Amino acid sequence: MLTSFFGKSKPINYILLSIAIIIGYFFRLLTTQDLSLSLGSLTSHGLVLFLMVFAVLLLDFIIRKNNVTKNNTFAILVFVLFILLVPQIYSAPKLILANIFVLLATRRILSLTTEKNTVKKIFDATMYITLASFFYGWAILFFVVLYPAIINKTKFNVTYLFIPIIGFLGITSIAVAYQFLVTDSYSWLYHWIPDRDFDISIYGDRGLFVTTPFLLGLLVWMGGARLTKLASLSKKERPSAITMLLITIISVGIILVKAQKNGSELFFLFAPLAAITSNYIESGTSKTRRMFSEVFLWSLFGLVLLLLWLR
Repeated sequence: MLTSFFGKSKPINYILLSIAIIIGYFFRLLTTQDLSLSLGSLTSHGLVLFLMVFAVLLLDFIIRKNNVTKNNTFAILVFVLFILLVPQIYSAPKLILANIFVLLATRRILSLTTEKNTVKKIFDATMYITLASFFYGWAILFFVVLYPAIINKTKFNVTYLFIPIIGFLGITSIAVAYQFLVTDSYSWLYHWIPDRDFDISIYGDRGLFVTTPFLLGLLVWMGGARLTKLASLSKKERPSAITMLLITIISVGIILVKAQKNGSELFFLFAPLAAITSNYIESGTSKTRRMFSEVFLWSLFGLVLLLLWLR
């Protein structure tokens, strides 16, 4: 039973999920006929796999360190299955890096619920969001998540509001100086924030035609369920739940505005949606609810296998 097996945090869980990431990657290379064995390509393959596995472990660390989920591996199981549903992600290393920095920023934002090292946490979150935007410009929208977390602090200080501005300008100034020394140009600034394009016709293509409605339905279902539970959550759990919901909303916005969509942009949604889905699964206590969660996980697993076969 998947709910029993992944309902606990055991080393074998992480090993199996890492293997699944690796298998999915090489299956993607085979289907795209891009399996090169040169030294350069092997290094590139190894780097992408390292980043993907690191993202999985980082997500697990963040949600358990900040009590976003209980002590289980449901979230990273769903996260990995989402990745296997959209293998285009493997071909977008910049988006992977942007998401890793967003995850690092999420860790610092979630930790703002405590009063220790507040200035450092805000600056760290600012730095990570800014770095994420260097790899994908629209990641800058995650500042929308940072400010509510600052304002809702128990010991709020108005000076905290200026830290993201100062940090952003400082880090950007360093980047501008570096680019000028290397390229003798400021042209990259004009392309920092990419063009907007709300065309979603790509999601009607084979593969994404099945995946996108599934993820949309899951988003409405799990997100709606989490919203209805907000009032009943403890004072300790509510801030992290609100933060994850805000990240989900911003992620949807980034997906919609991305130009030249190919499916890889869905990666922004996977971490928060996986966490929210895990909350739904672990909240079920009745026999019927547990059985439903089991069927859901097996259905998600079956959908992954079906789409891999169709590709």
